[in-house]
Amino acid sequence: MASLSAGFPALDPNVIQLYHTKDPLVENLPVLIFYGPSTTSNATRSTARIQAHVYSLAGFQSFPRLTIAPTSPLYAAVNHLPTDKQGDEVSRGLAISLLSYFAGLSGPVKDKLKQLAGRLRPNHLAPALFDEMHAGQLASEMVKIDSAIGTEIIQILSNAISQQSLSWIDVDLILPPDTIQRVVTKDGSELIPAYGEDGLPLYDYGQFGPLIDQIGHPAFLPTSKLKRAPSRPTAHSKSRGILAKDQKIAIRREMCELLDTEKSYVAKLQHLVSDIAVHFRQYFYEDIQRRGLRAEDDLIDRLFPESLSRIVTTNGEFLLELEDVLSATEEAAIQDIEGLTEGLANLQREQVSSALQKRDPTGTLAFAKILLKWLPKFSGPYQDYMRRSLDLPKALCATREDGASELFRAVNQFGEQRLRSVLIEPVQRLPRYSLLLDNIIGQLPATHPAMSNLLKSKDVLADICALETSSSADTSRTSTLVRRYVRNWPSWLSPRGRLTTALDAMEINPPYGDLSSGQGVLLLLFPDTLIIARKANGNTSLSAKGILAETDRPNTNQTQHQDDDKGLIFAAAFELSKLLVTECANNRAVRLMYTITGPSHVPNGSVSKTSPDVQLKVLSLLGAYDGKANRFSEDVVKARIEGRFTESVRESDKWALRTIESTSGSIGMFVTTHEDGFITQAGAVPENPRIRIEINVRGDSEPFHPHDGGAEMVLRIVPEGSNAYKIETRGVDGSRSSDTSTIDSLGRLLVRKG
Repeated sequence: MASLSAGFPALDPNVIQLYHTKDPLVENLPVLIFYGPSTTSNATRSTARIQAHVYSLAGFQSFPRLTIAPTSPLYAAVNHLPTDKQGDEVSRGLAISLLSYFAGLSGPVKDKLKQLAGRLRPNHLAPALFDEMHAGQLASEMVKIDSAIGTEIIQILSNAISQQSLSWIDVDLILPPDTIQRVVTKDGSELIPAYGEDGLPLYDYGQFGPLIDQIGHPAFLPTSKLKRAPSRPTAHSKSRGILAKDQKIAIRREMCELLDTEKSYVAKLQHLVSDIAVHFRQYFYEDIQRRGLRAEDDLIDRLFPESLSRIVTTNGEFLLELEDVLSATEEAAIQDIEGLTEGLANLQREQVSSALQKRDPTGTLAFAKILLKWLPKFSGPYQDYMRRSLDLPKALCATREDGASELFRAVNQFGEQRLRSVLIEPVQRLPRYSLLLDNIIGQLPATHPAMSNLLKSKDVLADICALETSSSADTSRTSTLVRRYVRNWPSWLSPRGRLTTALDAMEINPPYGDLSSGQGVLLLLFPDTLIIARKANGNTSLSAKGILAETDRPNTNQTQHQDDDKGLIFAAAFELSKLLVTECANNRAVRLMYTITGPSHVPNGSVSKTSPDVQLKVLSLLGAYDGKANRFSEDVVKARIEGRFTESVRESDKWALRTIESTSGSIGMFVTTHEDGFITQAGAVPENPRIRIEINVRGDSEPFHPHDGGAEMVLRIVPEGSNAYKIETRGVDGSRSSDTSTIDSLGRLLVRKG
C-alpha cells in the first residue's frame, strides 16, 4: 500500500485562524487559508516563521513552516500588497503562502484554471495568473473568518481530504522477441507443457530469467476455459518424495475402486435407459393414443432427457479404456508392491504398460491420462442433464396431476422416491470422481508425473459441476440478466466479458464525514466497466451475493419467469481505463476518480458536452468487502488486465502474469509479461497500463516518453554486465530519473518507482 496523499493535517483551532476570499480572476472561486504561527517557530527580530494550509479548486497544500523575510524568494509577493498592508505581518504571511501555493501547482492544473479564467473573456485569453502580483492581490482581499466557523470548516475538510492510499497497479513488462518459451517435459517420445507446484504454467525467459525471478511470482487470471485457479498438490503430497508400500497399495485401491464403481454405475445407467425409460415411455404414449391427450409438454422427455443416452454412451466407452489401462498395469503394480520390480525386465513388452516404462509401475500416469482424455467429453452431456434435472421435481409433480393416467400408475408402481434416486444418479456421480481423485492426489509426491494430469482432471470436474462452459453465450446471458434486473439501463451500455464480481456499498455524500449514512448501491465489475446501480429506497431484494448466484445459475425455464424487479436503478458507468480507485477511511471506503476526456454519456442516454473533467465518488464498502477496500482495488486491477488483453492473448505461450504482493509500506503490482510486438501480431490493441517497463538489450540511447505508449510512467531497463542494470524513468508529468541496480535489489527498486 502506497500513500498518495497525507490527508488534512490536525489543526488546532486555538492556534490557527481561517482567512477567506474569492478570486476575481478565476470566476470568483473561493480560496481558504488556515494561518498561524509555526509550531516549530524560532522567530527573531528580522524573521518570523508561520504555518499556512491553503485550499482552493486547485487542491490542498500544507506548509508547516514558511519564513517571512526579505531574503526569501517568496517575498516578491509582499511588494505587490497595498502600501498600507506591506507592514502588516499577517498580510505579508498570506502573500508568501499564496505564492508558495502557486509554485506547487502542477502544469495541467494551471492550464485548466487559465482555460476557466479565459472562457468568458475576449479571444478566450486569460489574464496573468499564479505570479507574485496575483498572490499579492488575493492576500490583500483576504477576510478573517469567525473562529467558530473556522472550527467547523476544519472538521469538514478533515473528512473530505482524508489520507488516500493505493494498494495495486498494473504494469506491462515488455521483453525482446523470442524471449518467452514454455517449459516442457518429456513424456516418453512426447513433449508436454510443464506446470509448477501452484498448478500454473512454467516459462523459460532465457537470459532474463534471473531478472523475472525478482519480479514477484506467477499469478492466475481466469479465462473461459479456466475459471478458477488450478488445483494444487496437498500439503501431505508435497512432503513425500518416494512412494511407500502402503501408499502404492492405497493408490491402486482407489484406482480399482473407481473401476468397480464405474462398472456398477454404467450398468445402472444402461438399465435406466434400456428398461426403465422404455417402460415409462410406453405408458406415456399409451395415454396419448387412448385418451387423446396432447403432447405439447413432452413430460417423458423432461423425466428422461436425450442427454441421458449420451451419458451412457460416453461412460461406456470410458469404462472400456479404463479397464484396459488397469488390466495392462495390474501385474507391474503387484510386482512393484511386492518389491519385485527388478523381475519385470523379463516380461513381454505387450504386458508392460506405458506407465511402467516411464518408471511409474503403479500405473497412475496412464490412469491420469485416461481421465484427462475422457472427463472433458463428459462436459456436454452431463451439463445438459444437470440443467434439465433442475426441472425434475416439477416433472414428477406433473405425473400426479392426472390420477387416471397410465403414467401416474406406472410411477406409483415403480415408486416416486425410487425413480427420483435413479434419475439423480448421474448428478451424484461427478463429485464421487473428485473424492477418489483427492484420495489419490493425497498419496502422490508433488513431482510425480501423474500429478499435473490429475489436478487438471479435478479442475475439469469442478467446472462441469459448476455448469461452466466456454460459450460466449454465457457472457451475453450474464449481460442480459443484469440488464433485466437494473431499471433504466442505457441502450449505449454493453459491458464486455464476464461479471468478475459484485459488491454492496454505500455512496457517501460530501463532505464524506459519516460512512454509515448515504445511498445504498450495488457495484457490478466487468473487465472493461464498473457499473453502479442505486438501490431504490435504499433497499433491494437482490444483494451482491444474490446477483452473483443468479448469474452463475444455469439457464433453465425456472430462471426465465422470475420477478425481474429487484429494486435496482442504473446510476453510473465508468470505463476502467479512465478510473482511479484509491482506499481511504482506514481501508473501509474507496474513492473513485473518473477522468472524462470528451463528450460523455449521462444516465438518460444523451450525450453531455459540458460534463466535468473528473467525477468523484466516495463509497463505503459493505458485506464481504467491509474493511477490505484494498481487496476491491485488487479486483479492479485484475479486471482491467482481463479487459486489456484478449482471451486468445492470455491463453498463448507468449503472455504471462506475475504479482508483487502489496504490503503496508509498498504498492502491489500485477505484472504482465509479453514480447515486444506480440500483442500487435495477435491482432489485439490493449489499453495502456499505469506503468510500462521495457528491456533495452541494444543499450542505445533512443529517446522515449510515456506518451509513446499512453502509460503514466515508462521504465527502460538496460543490462550492464551480468549482475547490473541501469533503470531510466520517464513520467508523463515530465519527471526523469536514472538508477543503477543489481538483480537482487531490482524488485525493491521497481516497487519504489511504482
